[in-house]
Amino acid sequence: MYHYTKSQKLDFIIPSIFLIVLVFVFHQTFLDEWLASHFYVQGSSWIYRNNYILEKILHKDGVIFSTTILVAVCGYWIYLWKSKTDEKRRDYCGFITAATVLTIVCVFFLKRWSTLPCPWDVVAFGGDRAPSALWQMFSSNLPNGKCFPAGHSSGGYGFLSVYFGYTFIYGNRNLKTLIPGLVIGITFGITQQMRGAHFLSHDLTTILISIFSSWVTSLAYSYYNQNYEN
Repeated sequence: MYHYTKSQKLDFIIPSIFLIVLVFVFHQTFLDEWLASHFYVQGSSWIYRNNYILEKILHKDGVIFSTTILVAVCGYWIYLWKSKTDEKRRDYCGFITAATVLTIVCVFFLKRWSTLPCPWDVVAFGGDRAPSALWQMFSSNLPNGKCFPAGHSSGGYGFLSVYFGYTFIYGNRNLKTLIPGLVIGITFGITQQMRGAHFLSHDLTTILISIFSSWVTSLAYSYYNQNYEN
């Protein structure tokens, strides 16, 4: 039966607490705006909003890239499931697929319901929205922002499930498995921050959701093992 050790559970708890603090600090102290201001010409426009590499390659083509990886992992999981070989690898691929999809879905719906604006919608950056506090993110008195948390980077940070899945299925940490999620997520995140689509706190929240999604997936696996495989 798969499980996390007590020390491995800290991989969920410590980063989550740290990220919650960072999200609050960056959003509520205007550090978000300070960082974003480096990519905006006051009274003019976002420097990199229509940059070909950022918009076309890293944003639009990036979606195709991350989707292709996810489909490939899912396809490999189906193959292993049908061939009934290498159960650990099958369950590992299933974990990655489930946790990554859950991350993307959670971020998608939160973006639809939240009211926090994108940087390019804020008055200080040429928009028509005043900054909103975190506790106003679901306020019925504000229009939907369709920006919080960061959607594009969810296709990268969702692959933090590669790390959490490995720890859960194989029973030990492998820091190399953090590379896919961090590299793709950070690349996508910086891309959208430079274009004015997201504040840093939006991406930090997406990382938090990806950690939560892996935790939920591990609970689902544990429940299944206890009730159907014993």
